[in-house]
This record gives sequence, C-alpha cells and structure tokens, in this order.
Amino acid sequence: MEITLYRSHTCHTGSNADTFSDRNPNISYIVSSGLECATCILIDANGELDSIFYNLAQKRLKLDCVLITHNHQDHTCLLPELVKKLPDIRIGIHPSSLNALSSLGFDRLFPLENDAVIRLGSETLSIVHTPGHTWDSVSFCDKRNNLFFSGDTILGGGIGCCDYNNGGNRNTFYWTIRNLLKTLPHHTRIYPGHYSEHYQTLPPYNLSTETTKNPYILNTLQGKRGDFDRDLKAFSSEYEIHDYTMMHESDLDEIWALEREIWIPELQASREIIQTRLRRGHKILAMKRHNKLLGMICWCYSKFSILDPAEQFPRKFGEFSACGSCSKINAQSAFIYSVGVRPANRKKGIGSLLLQWAVEKIRDDDIYQLFVDSRLPSYNGSHQSDQETIQQDFGFREVIDQYFANNRFPSDHEFAADPRIRFYIRNGLKPWLILKDFIQDKASGNMRVICYMNLEQEQKGE
Repeated sequence: MEITLYRSHTCHTGSNADTFSDRNPNISYIVSSGLECATCILIDANGELDSIFYNLAQKRLKLDCVLITHNHQDHTCLLPELVKKLPDIRIGIHPSSLNALSSLGFDRLFPLENDAVIRLGSETLSIVHTPGHTWDSVSFCDKRNNLFFSGDTILGGGIGCCDYNNGGNRNTFYWTIRNLLKTLPHHTRIYPGHYSEHYQTLPPYNLSTETTKNPYILNTLQGKRGDFDRDLKAFSSEYEIHDYTMMHESDLDEIWALEREIWIPELQASREIIQTRLRRGHKILAMKRHNKLLGMICWCYSKFSILDPAEQFPRKFGEFSACGSCSKINAQSAFIYSVGVRPANRKKGIGSLLLQWAVEKIRDDDIYQLFVDSRLPSYNGSHQSDQETIQQDFGFREVIDQYFANNRFPSDHEFAADPRIRFYIRNGLKPWLILKDFIQDKASGNMRVICYMNLEQEQKGE
C-alpha cells in the first residue's frame, strides 16, 4: 500500500482565532496499491488540488473515488472543486449522510457500509463504522499492512470532540475506542484526519504510543469510563446543546401522547401508570425541539446493587418500572425502563443522546450503577406498524433458547443480532441477565435482557 498525504491550512472556516484546525491542520490521503497506472482513492477532500493532480499525473494513477470519514466541512471542502474537474468521480460517505451531500448537488454517491471492502488492485481497505465524534464517522483499515485511517476518531495524542448536533455521543465514543483497542494490533500505524499538535510530526502515529500518551486511550484501557466522559465533555463544550428537559406531572398529557406514538399498543403505559411513576419520584427526561417532544428516557433509583445476588433483581417489569424510587442517599443503582424516540426521528442518534444525558444526571446524583431492560424483538419478530417493524431472526432465537436449555450465556456478538440490544451494547452497556416472563410482549417472547454499566469504572474482566 502506498500513501501520499496532503496537509492543509486552508479549509477550515472562521476568524484568525487559535482554533483546533489551526493547531491541528487537516490531512487527506491518496492511497494506492503502489503500482503505476493503478487506481487509487482519496481519503477526505481537503488540501491543495494542484498538488493532488500533480502526484496523480507523476505516478500515472487514476482516481477512482473519494472516501469521506465524516461530513464536516474541513473534511469535505475540496469536493466542489474536485467534482468540477472530475464530474464522474464517485464519493463514498456513511449512509446517514448521503442525503446531506445529495442536497448540495453531489450525485455520484455511494454508502460506506460497516464491514464492506474497498479494493485497490490486490490491496483492500475495510470500512469500520466508528461513531462518537459524529454518528456518520467511519474509518478504514488495511488489515494486511496494519494501517488504520481514523478520521477524527483517534488523533495523535487525543480524539475528536463530540459534535452532538451531528450524532456525536460520549457513551458511543467510549464504546468505539474500547472495541478498536480490542481489534487493532498493538503495532497498528494510525493515519488520522489531522496533524498532531501534541507530537508535532506528520503521521503515521503508532497505536503503541497512543496506549501510553493518549489520555483517552489510557482511560479506556483502564476502564475509567467516568474520567473519559468528563474529559470529553469538557473538550466538546463548544458543541454542547440543551435540547433536553426534565418532565413533571404538569406535563402528563404531553408525556402520554408521546408514549402512545413511541410504543406498540401492548407496551404502552397508561396515563395513570405514568402519573403514579412521577408521584413515586421517577425521572423522565425528554428531548424537545421547536416545542415538540422527539423522545424520552425514564428511570428510578433502587437499593439493588450489582454485588447483590441476581435472584434479588426484580422478576417482573411492573416491579422494575413502577417501584417507588428511593432517595439518592439510599440508592445503589438506577433502573432505566424506557428509552423511546418518535418513529420519524429514529436512526439520528437521539436515543443515544437521551441515554448520555440520563447518565450525566444519574452520575450527578452520585449513583454509578446503571441497569437497563432491553427487549428482544428479533425473537418472534414485531408486527409491521408505524412504531416498529423487526423481522424474526431464527439464529438469534436459537441462541436465546439454548441459554434456557443449557445456561450458556450468549456472547456480545450473538446478542448484537437484535437491534434493541445492539443499541445498548453500542452505548457501552453489557448484557447481564436474561429474564423469562418479565413482561407480556409477543415480539420478545415475553423476555427481557437486563444490561449493566458502571458509570465510573468497568470491573475487571468486562
């Protein structure tokens, strides 16, 4: 694999202030198999177009496509000029940002799907969805040569901030870094989307160095989820948004209307149940934009601890979701029993943001154990409706049945076949307990998976 990099000082917008891009100029890469007259790709569209075309001509390379690591202007600013020169050039970006680029007039677009492969002669790059900085963040991995083009996911000495308006999320980012550290070899060479102000040298940067000098990588390796979250929150303050609101009994009608829109009929809480929960001290946090609720998350506090026997955990959803919330002083954990988003607003990172904000509120109350109940709609499949359409997954059903037959707890990979559990895994929670007859819900086979997360530090072995 042959790599030519282009460092830019010209693409970011704004005044002459000392911005992140001033200190960490953007970098784009021409990547080819190394053979003359071969096809090549451009990773991110910034830099000087004259330099790029000069190198292409010198090496007699044909530019096949542009791969965008995420839809931020400092990574896409060269696209209009590039398309003028090469009208047929293809542009790859995460599926969630295809419409955004299309609305700007780009029409030769294709989706960068997780685990798909980009071929460069005999060389290949695997696409890795790496959300956290933004929801549409992707990276590219050359497994044979141990190269990793990380965009703004891993930077030399740091990571990207969270752009909450574009699906950035601290919980998701922690999960992304944690999984990359599990899958990337220690000697991987990192090619990020920015020059490093910390190292003052051009890429590549070595993952082995990041594990000793990058504070976010260190916190992840040590399981210090709380430190990771607080540091990233401070770093991301320019993107901080406050679209959430804590709901009260005076908002009951609005909450109930949202409840009916989110959930299939058999799972909808009645107006009376919601009122009872609020009167018992439960918390309801909602996302609100233009005076409209887009989604909500509900929880209560409990004396139950992860150190208690699992047999003491609530065996029914009613006990889990309608118990009296104990005081912060006596609480050992938080029970999140509902995370829901309006159907029209799903797959936009709203659920992850709700979970992130709830985690922040719970941690502020000095409570660090979190339990969430997750449905299993892939077990039987959910009926087609405005609220939900999920196909039955026979392989997933067999895995769950095996657990009840021989007590073999499924792996995270097996759990992730179900979209609801996959959502929680990607937000840093770990399946902990499967309960049968927890709730009457045909899609899940009346079962729930209880997921767990320590908000401060992971336990050894997790």
